Amino acid sequence: MRKFYKLTYNFFILLKVLCPIISFCYTFLWVISFLKAPFYNTLAIPFEPFAQFVNIIHPININYEGELINMSYIVCSGLFIIFHYIFDFFALRIVDLYNLEEDRLERKRNREVRKININLQKELNKEIKKHTNFTMLFNLTLKSGYNLASDRSNEFNFLKKEFYTHIIKNVNLKYNESKCIITDKLFISCENFDSFDNFMTDFINDVRAFNKTAEQKDIEVEFSISLDAIKSSKNMFNTIELLEKIDSFNYKNKVVATSAFKLRYEQIKEPKYKIVPLGISRFFKDVDDYIDFDLYNLKSKN
Repeated sequence: MRKFYKLTYNFFILLKVLCPIISFCYTFLWVISFLKAPFYNTLAIPFEPFAQFVNIIHPININYEGELINMSYIVCSGLFIIFHYIFDFFALRIVDLYNLEEDRLERKRNREVRKININLQKELNKEIKKHTNFTMLFNLTLKSGYNLASDRSNEFNFLKKEFYTHIIKNVNLKYNESKCIITDKLFISCENFDSFDNFMTDFINDVRAFNKTAEQKDIEVEFSISLDAIKSSKNMFNTIELLEKIDSFNYKNKVVATSAFKLRYEQIKEPKYKIVPLGISRFFKDVDDYIDFDLYNLKSKN
């Protein structure tokens, strides 16, 4: 179809360009006809038929000093000037038709693309819905507030283990199908993703209560929370490894979430928290071997 428009447009442009040239030729021939030039009859051969046709339709002769002057060549010259604008008009209409056709095809392509995107989004949402578990890695760091000389490591280790145990008891009591692992950090996995908001609110309240108690004991508290979403508890090893990498980025006193968690959390109705981009963090295995993470910060809407 595009070839047809192109050929038609070029045809009218060619005619448009030829018309002024032919018009000039008719004017030139009319002028030299008065000079009785010997080559006039030869030059006029290709132009004479149209001039005779015009003269038959509407003969125009001017009486000049008793002699009739045939004006058909001048009329032909003027007609070809008119033809020039007519062909220009048709060329522009071909462009308009081409643009209309392109717009129609573009709308059709856009509809097809939207349809494909909708189907892809549905498939993506189905896949995201399969991430029914949320996982958390909690890293608690305790420091002396003022008396830096004394060694309080045993006290800090005891307080951390005690707090981790307190969290685990609350999680096991309120949230079914949960799994917890204690090392120097606390790993938690819960199967009901829709319960995350309540879980997170309870967890943050526990951290705040612990922080107030620690302040009374001259202890500074720092923490990091890393979140991910997985399909089942069978993927726990991989998510622990991922959350350990994210925790190594050292985002202190922040709740950091992965892209998988963000996509799954956005499907929760009326979420209590908002997710804002933290940017891209890079984990290096070797100098030339690295993994980039799109990370997000989970914040309260209040």
